[in-house]
Amino acid sequence: MTEMERYNCYVEQEDRALERLRTLESCLYSVFDHIYRYGERFDRDAVMETLLAIHEIETIVRLELLHLRLEKAYLAYALNPCKPQG
Repeated sequence: MTEMERYNCYVEQEDRALERLRTLESCLYSVFDHIYRYGERFDRDAVMETLLAIHEIETIVRLELLHLRLEKAYLAYALNPCKPQG
């Protein structure tokens, strides 16, 4: 795999991670919306466990995205023909 192909792969992985984050955020808002509409129908502890599980997944995805963006930045630097010398 060439460096440019690797860079494009990072871009695709970043897009997928961002989509996952948007999905997780939508899940959180859906839970909050249901509480707003039907609050007393749901067990508070179960709701908290659900929110914490979603938050934990979100934290994992954000960490993966951080590492991915760092690798992508270093690769972009390596591919840059105008990078400073010295």
